[in-house]
Amino acid sequence: MKRGLTVVVLLFFLFLAFPLQADERDRVVALGESLLRSSADLAEESYDHFRGWNGEINDQEQAVLFRSESFAASARLFLKLAQDRGGYFRDDSLRTNLFNAFSYLISSFEELNSSMDRKGLRMSSLRECRRTLEEMERAFSRWPSRDNPAYLQSKYVKGRGDRVYLIERRGTGNYRKRVFRNLESLYAYNYGQKRGKDPWKYLEKVPEETLERMEEGEPIGASFEGRMVIAQGRGANRAVYLIEGGRKRAFASPQPLARYGGWDNVLEVPPEIIEGYANGEPIQ
Repeated sequence: MKRGLTVVVLLFFLFLAFPLQADERDRVVALGESLLRSSADLAEESYDHFRGWNGEINDQEQAVLFRSESFAASARLFLKLAQDRGGYFRDDSLRTNLFNAFSYLISSFEELNSSMDRKGLRMSSLRECRRTLEEMERAFSRWPSRDNPAYLQSKYVKGRGDRVYLIERRGTGNYRKRVFRNLESLYAYNYGQKRGKDPWKYLEKVPEETLERMEEGEPIGASFEGRMVIAQGRGANRAVYLIEGGRKRAFASPQPLARYGGWDNVLEVPPEIIEGYANGEPIQ
């Protein structure tokens, strides 16, 4: 009886740990099928629109037509890759390859969208394709993997060395990395996001090639300027400081804390962050 219960419990936790992989892949495939239909409708709608306009198709209109067909072909190839159950994908690189394919698909769509914008076209099939691509991205974001940028959005990642990055979404299928200038920037940013005092809970170690494929944005230089800080630890006599003008100003007693919001506004940080500031005038 005990052994049977143990097996049931183990299977339950395995289900909790791995339910998304199959579910989200099936969701991506289903959305890929929907996109293929919508992209084919879009290509046909584009052709009918220009052919029926004045009997002639100029250069700009041809650009839209060819990009419509190119996007439909991209949707067909993406679906083929998503459905592949053979040896083309290895388990450890499936998500990377498939998300890369999604990125190419997005690029093809954006080229088509830009050419339609230049002609002032607002086709219903185009809107449907965009909605499907956005839903597909949401499916990717629920697909846990260290090499899936959609899943890594807003997380901190670390490749080789000591550099830590934030993964930031810029648009559908478009993600970039932003390096934290130093340890203080990481902790200050994390507090600013209301994530608490431990940013390492949100850290993912990713393959270096995943980072190399991403565009790099502006570094993050957040600081504790104007905030009250205390060194992490359990000591009863830890000093509280106000960071002001690039210096740390120690509170001479607990009473002045109330003027700056009280203990609820004191942030715990690693001691080395505080040690990096020169001493300023104490606060009496």
